[in-house]
Amino acid sequence: MPPNGGGTDLTGIFQEYINECRFSECLRVETIRGYENVFRLFKKIMPEVTTVESLNAGMLNEFFKRICTRPRIVGKGEIRTGVKNSTIKTHYNKLNAFFLWLFRKDYIEKNPLADIKRPRVRYDDFRRLTDSEINKIYSAIVLHSSNSFTQRRNTAMVSLLVYCGLRKGELVSLQVKDIDVEKRTIVVRAETSKSKRERTLKMHPTLVLHLKDYLKERNIRGMRTEHLLASNRGDAGLSYEGLKHWVQDLNYKSGVKFHLHQLRHTFGCKLAEADVNLSKISKMMGHVDVRMTAKYLRSLKTEDMEEDIGKISI
Repeated sequence: MPPNGGGTDLTGIFQEYINECRFSECLRVETIRGYENVFRLFKKIMPEVTTVESLNAGMLNEFFKRICTRPRIVGKGEIRTGVKNSTIKTHYNKLNAFFLWLFRKDYIEKNPLADIKRPRVRYDDFRRLTDSEINKIYSAIVLHSSNSFTQRRNTAMVSLLVYCGLRKGELVSLQVKDIDVEKRTIVVRAETSKSKRERTLKMHPTLVLHLKDYLKERNIRGMRTEHLLASNRGDAGLSYEGLKHWVQDLNYKSGVKFHLHQLRHTFGCKLAEADVNLSKISKMMGHVDVRMTAKYLRSLKTEDMEEDIGKISI
């Protein structure tokens, strides 16, 4: 209902929005978590904005100014100022979804972001991993795993990401029933996919080998969790927080500074380098629009295309 008299509590209304996202729109858990994280940051940076009525373009400009100029502690005590344009754009998009909902529900007369342009992002960074970097990650798992279970599970995790291009939510949500090592298929269920479409992927021989080793280890330990990737701490699925620590630990032990999504970029680039049709890559990556797939291939370098230039015939 629209507010009548006094200020309408912004946090309470946001929770109403999240409930609609969760139960009516059935958005993915990962999508909802992203909305909640950005709103939590907004409240932290803008503590003076407590009501719906206090939302305006000036306040939003101030929010972006503060996150661009505040010092942050990253890594081992390193202090940085500001954030990337891509991060600003992510915050903008997630807040904009909430503000559009407020406008549709007549809580506000105008979207406070309506007159603020999204930042333009240039993706000139090479976000794929090299073969050498991937081998260093595998080697770190072999050298530093505390037991055979973590070694085989972690090896299988890297292979699932490199050879299937899974998103973070898709990886964590995989269940044992989704894997068929005999038919060499993996089913990414619709409810776990960003596109809300089920897709079936064929397994690379290396992935088949690593999954067989891991599933054998699970059976030896008598694990019964339905989640494919089990936690180190008991018979339960790996959590998002556990996955975050897993990436941080591998960054340190391998000496390769990477984030999870780079393995997905690497998968797409490897397919493109093998001259796989763009529409096929799009289907394997679970994209609704092939234009999204094209953005993922920005890591391809023109200096590596000598063989392609040689194919020109006049």
